[in-house]
Amino acid sequence: MKKLITLISLSLVVAFANAVNITVDDFHGLNNGDANNLAIDETNDGINLKMGPGTSSLGRDAFGVGTSTFGQSGDWFDGSYAKFGNSANQQLLDIRITNNTGIDQKLTNLSFDIRKEPGNANPTSYNLLYLNSGASALIKGASVSAGSEMANLAGLGTGTIDGGVNNYSNVIGTNIQGTAWIADGSYANIRLKINTGNNAAGSQLDNFSVTLVPEPSAYALLSGICVMAWVGLRRRSLK
Repeated sequence: MKKLITLISLSLVVAFANAVNITVDDFHGLNNGDANNLAIDETNDGINLKMGPGTSSLGRDAFGVGTSTFGQSGDWFDGSYAKFGNSANQQLLDIRITNNTGIDQKLTNLSFDIRKEPGNANPTSYNLLYLNSGASALIKGASVSAGSEMANLAGLGTGTIDGGVNNYSNVIGTNIQGTAWIADGSYANIRLKINTGNNAAGSQLDNFSVTLVPEPSAYALLSGICVMAWVGLRRRSLK
């Protein structure tokens, strides 16, 4: 039984070396601020995700949170979202992604939904921008050691905002034509900027998700450990 438990445990180590993910959808329930001040601090799978305070030097926090289904169903049925509008600064949301997984990770995807009232001209689009403030370090290259930090305000993704609910999946590697890394124990600051011809124009954000994937060599190392452990157990059983 002990051998079986050991093998299962080692297998789980390898299994969990796959992509790690953190998602925020209940913005109202998770918010540590008030209706007009967004403050999110969540951890999952070794990823810490902050929005607003504790992110960049400015800590832009959009325009707080709200609750409404807008007559929508599905992912928007929870009726909890972050909101943009009211002023130019409140069309900005600063985000910090901290990698505490134990190994260097590739930032592979940022996905989210943005809704605007059907028929409204504004807002028109969004941009994801890297912020190199503080100790923020998003590294572009073959690895953390072989790469270099991306420039301040480097683009990570963009999209047009149409009326109704828009679903976006920003494949970071494709968008930057390379690989973006967050070293173990490090963080990257990112800004979601809503572009609009009317700073008072409102829109809503929901289902924000971050995906990290470890370096391939990490898989090999963990797999090697499992194989060695299995061989050791096998030899003992044959004695």
